[in-house]
Amino acid sequence: MDEELLICVKSIASLETIKDSLLKKGFVIQEEFLLHDIYMVKENVDVSYDNLNELFSNYILISENVGKKITLEFHNEERDEKGEPIKCTRRCPIVSCRDAYEFMKALGYKKLLNLNNHNLLFSNGRHEICVQEVEDLGIYIEMKQNNIRINQNNGNDIQEMINNLKKYNLGLDESNFLVQISHDMLKKIVDHK
Repeated sequence: MDEELLICVKSIASLETIKDSLLKKGFVIQEEFLLHDIYMVKENVDVSYDNLNELFSNYILISENVGKKITLEFHNEERDEKGEPIKCTRRCPIVSCRDAYEFMKALGYKKLLNLNNHNLLFSNGRHEICVQEVEDLGIYIEMKQNNIRINQNNGNDIQEMINNLKKYNLGLDESNFLVQISHDMLKKIVDHK
C-alpha cells in the first residue's frame, strides 16, 4: 500500500512568527489539535541512532489525537533512494492508549520514544500547512500531498510541494525537506544517554 507524499522541515522561526506570517498571507487556522504518540519496537531490537533503518522499518505506533480518536498502527515502511515512502501502514481504532501499550508490551514490544505535538492546521484555500510544536524538539512544518479540508493537492511530487512551501517564506531550515520527527527525537534521546 503506497502512502501519499509528505514533506516535513524544521523551522528556525518561532511558532508565533510563523502563525503571524501565515495569517498575514491569507491563511486561516482550520484546526488546532494535540497529538500524543508512543513508538514501540520489538524488545530484541538494538536502540541506537546507528540502527535507524531497523528501528523504523517495523514498529508499532499508538497515536492519540486528543479528544478525537486513538489508533494502533503497524508500520512496515520502506523508502526509495529519495527518502519517499513506498510501503506503509495498517491501523485500527482503539479506546485506550494505556491498554494498547500494556498489550503490546505483553506481545514483546518496548517503548522506543514518545512524541507530543501541538498542531495548527492552516489553509488559504489552495494549500494546507500543518505547523507542529513538538515537545523538546521545536517547530516543524509539514505539508501532505493531499489536503485534508480542501479539494486540491499541494503538489504532484516532492519538488513541487517543496517549491509551494518555500514561496511562503516561513523561516525554514532548507537543508532537509524530508525530516522525520521521530528520528530527530531518537537522536536527542540517544545523545542524552
